[in-house]
Amino acid sequence: MKAVTITMPEELDAEAAAEARRLGISKSELIRRGLAAVLPAGRPEPVKNMWLERAGFGSKGISVEPGEIDELVYGS
Repeated sequence: MKAVTITMPEELDAEAAAEARRLGISKSELIRRGLAAVLPAGRPEPVKNMWLERAGFGSKGISVEPGEIDELVYGS
């Protein structure tokens, strides 16, 4: 990888640092993902959060009705 130096307002840097912490990534990775999102197609896709993918968030075809988990876990 190539190292680059950029300048930005302190407020933007603070927001970027907070978002990177929230996502559990570095500011560099956050900036790379942001650039990848605005550059023309054909660029590598940003790395997805493997833990969220495995947890089933947003999975198609999965529905849980109220009480369904209780029935499964507790046999109600």
